[in-house]
Amino acid sequence: MEPTLDNYALSCELLGHSMDVRTVAAGPSSAEGQAILSGSRDKSVKLWKPIGNEYVESLTMQDHKNFISYICFLPAEQWICTASNDATICIYKKDGYVPILTLKGHGSTVCTLAAALKPRSLISGSWDMTARVWSVDESGNVSSVELKGHEAAVWAVATLVTQQKYVTGGADKSIYYWNEKGEKLRLLKGHTDCVRGLLSLPGNMLLSCGNDAVIRYWNDDGECVRQLSGHTNYIYGMAANIALSEHVVVSCGEDSSLRMWNVITGQQLGAPILHPAISVWSVTCLTNGDIVTGCSDGVIRVFSQVPERQASEGVRKAFTLAVSARAADMNQEIGGIKKTELPGPEALLTNGTREGQTKMIRQPDGAVKCYSWELGQWNLVGDIVGASGGTQTSSGKKLFEGKEYDFVFDVDISDTEPPIKLPYNRGEDPWHVAQSFIHRNGLPQAYLDQVANFIVKNSEGSTIVATSTSSGYQDPFTGGSRYVPGSSNTTVQSGANVDPFTGSSSYSTRASDGGNSAAQSRVNVSFVRGNDKPFPVNSYRTFDTCDAAKVLEKMKEFNNKLSISDGKVSDEVLNTVVKLAEPTPEVNLEALEALVLLLKWPSNMLFPVLDILRLAVRHEAIFSMLQNGHNIMKIILPQLSGAAANQLMVLRCLANVLTHNTGRQQIETQLPEIIDLVMGIRAGSVNLQIAVATFYLNATISQTLGVTKPAVCHVVTTGIVELLKWASDLEACYRSMQSIGNLTTTPCGQETIAQVVSVDYVMDKLRDLTNTPQSENFAKVNILGQALLASF
Repeated sequence: MEPTLDNYALSCELLGHSMDVRTVAAGPSSAEGQAILSGSRDKSVKLWKPIGNEYVESLTMQDHKNFISYICFLPAEQWICTASNDATICIYKKDGYVPILTLKGHGSTVCTLAAALKPRSLISGSWDMTARVWSVDESGNVSSVELKGHEAAVWAVATLVTQQKYVTGGADKSIYYWNEKGEKLRLLKGHTDCVRGLLSLPGNMLLSCGNDAVIRYWNDDGECVRQLSGHTNYIYGMAANIALSEHVVVSCGEDSSLRMWNVITGQQLGAPILHPAISVWSVTCLTNGDIVTGCSDGVIRVFSQVPERQASEGVRKAFTLAVSARAADMNQEIGGIKKTELPGPEALLTNGTREGQTKMIRQPDGAVKCYSWELGQWNLVGDIVGASGGTQTSSGKKLFEGKEYDFVFDVDISDTEPPIKLPYNRGEDPWHVAQSFIHRNGLPQAYLDQVANFIVKNSEGSTIVATSTSSGYQDPFTGGSRYVPGSSNTTVQSGANVDPFTGSSSYSTRASDGGNSAAQSRVNVSFVRGNDKPFPVNSYRTFDTCDAAKVLEKMKEFNNKLSISDGKVSDEVLNTVVKLAEPTPEVNLEALEALVLLLKWPSNMLFPVLDILRLAVRHEAIFSMLQNGHNIMKIILPQLSGAAANQLMVLRCLANVLTHNTGRQQIETQLPEIIDLVMGIRAGSVNLQIAVATFYLNATISQTLGVTKPAVCHVVTTGIVELLKWASDLEACYRSMQSIGNLTTTPCGQETIAQVVSVDYVMDKLRDLTNTPQSENFAKVNILGQALLASF
């Protein structure tokens, strides 16, 4: 009797990864059974060992710097091989905690692996459009042969042992055969979209699958003798279930399904098993016939046809209900957000809380549109488009030139030319991406800042810039990898600090929260080619991101060193205060009183408290209560003459306070005093330089958006010039020049600048910057400086 997927039922669910499980593989065997390997976007690899009918997490490996894309187990060597978005391959011995080897050579994401023809060797495929055959000798020396010929990312590799050949499949829709020397032997054409998976079968047969939702069966002569159709979206992977038959294969994909096939007859064996997740990223089969899947919901699932290994009726029923609920939710969601939870047009009657804030609005006809708060009114940005179906344009996954991206924007450069594709991944530096975009499309260099800000705005909540991820970094205030008062040298926005590309413990600054980040990636917006004037800059820069858990840990550490007379409080009080760091905190009088109490701590213990304060004062109501009730400005301003950590946090407070009307009014009344204190800072870290520059930039933005005051222009210009005398960081200098440029757009600002800043001074500063270690990023500062010179 032919096996069928109808006989399979859920055996167990393995929970442990915090993000998508991108890859699963059959692991080493023991007397208890065969282990399971899994890799995730959370950058970890886990080994799950069988205990009876369950699996327990026995080992976690976290040596990659970015998400795990593929796992391969080599039984003869007992090697666990892992591939990653960080362009490396790590090799572990079974039960080893650290890699015995790290293979480097690919120029981009390594997305697939397989055992090679010889012992101690493997083949890999990469987004860099190449495959490599790696060999490791007994002494640990590594050599590789490059397979070069694809015109796009190499998504799949396989080894044909009996033919002594390799096979690769790529985003160029092509399949190539190679010999051991790396010479191209054969080209197979047939797929109409990216080839995502390859599987070698007995008799030199080959299976391929891809984004065209078709599995192709190729014979020894390179002819496609059969197509297996049934999936309704991208097919990500296949696995042979040898325990059932050498002709039985399972597959998985973007249609949330696991399917079983007889590749000889082309028949689908039984009904597909649907999952309560959008993407079933990976599938593997164990020697006992059980099937394992890894999904976008972070869960590993094991299915078995043996009744004794199947889950209880209650667990299986819960799984079925979860599948049904997911199917129902998908019909009511757009970009992962339920339409029924979105506000209607009446929400546009309420003013925005900050420049650049966005709202998704449900229309009476069921459509969803995005609006942005700009210059005192809600402006339509575009339609929000959902993700469903089996094509690249309608799938939940974004591809550009065969590579996956979190966002692929359609950028309209003019009314007479078609949109240009702008790909972007979470964690990339928007300015680096913008520079590549400009070079690729032959656009003027003057567009750099505008394109970068376009990326920041339309991927809000997702862009992260981490300038130092080295494990050897030692902070001068706290040391090690513990909580530090700022770890990024930019104020480009960060997400929830759990991004798969940059890591869960990053601590960076960001621009203001725009709300519905999931939907922003699907907004159809325009970039106006002719609008290349860099001034005025009128979007406030804010410092929003905070790892509250680490801040709380540091506060507890300091609190435990204090006596009651020195200001020691209970942990409950600390927990209350930390809640003020939330994006929309409750206006809790007890929490505010406790915060003021903590601000009386010794100066060397103050920076985590100031870190909470700079988040709390973003909210106008909280700042107003703190200022009116406790004169918070009087409390914090003396710290500008204190320790560098406290200076940093106070400057971030001041920058955030300038984003609302009450804060601007208060700072303006004390501006000469504040700038006098700021000008006393003549050296500092990159973070400190950027904090000073951002304070000045926000101060000038308030002048361009309101009534310009000569006294304010003069004192701010003087402060900016003093900063430029010692600042060395390009981003700080860039924001300083943006500040001067802002003032040139105001009548009294032009007169003031003419008195304080000279053309020669700006030229000298630009010349100095070209000699900095960051000179590879000099372009955007240089372009802005030239525009500034033209405005004098």
